[in-house]
Amino acid sequence: MNQPQVNPGGTVQKTQTMQEIFTTESGAVYQCDKRNRIFVDFAGSVTAYKIDAFLRLKKAVDSIDLSSMANNTDRCSDYELITLCGCDRMYVLSLPEVYNFKELLSGARFVLELNSMLHECLYAQVA
Repeated sequence: MNQPQVNPGGTVQKTQTMQEIFTTESGAVYQCDKRNRIFVDFAGSVTAYKIDAFLRLKKAVDSIDLSSMANNTDRCSDYELITLCGCDRMYVLSLPEVYNFKELLSGARFVLELNSMLHECLYAQVA
C-alpha cells in the first residue's frame, strides 16, 4: 500500500498519492487524495489533518493578533498555544513562528481555493 510516510527526521517522504500544495522556508503543506488528508510539516514535525480540521487550524491561527502579541510586555504573551478539539497535536509557538505558520497556512489555503475554482471552471465548460 502506497501511503505517505514520515521519516525519522520528521520529513515527509513524498509518494505518488501526495502533492505538494505550498512550501515556505519554515515548512510545507502536502495533500494526499488517497487518504483525504492534509499533511502540515512545521516546527520539526509532520501532522496529518482531515480537511475540516485543517480549516479549523487555519481559523485558529488567523484569530491570533500578532500586533497585540508583539506589543504586550507580559511573559505570557511571548508564546501562543494552538490546539484543536479532536486533534492530538498542540503547537507552542513564539511570535516569529506564529507569523511563519500563518503565512504557510494562508498560502496553502489560497492554493486549495484556486485549484477548486479552476476545477469548477474547467468542468463546467465540459458539461
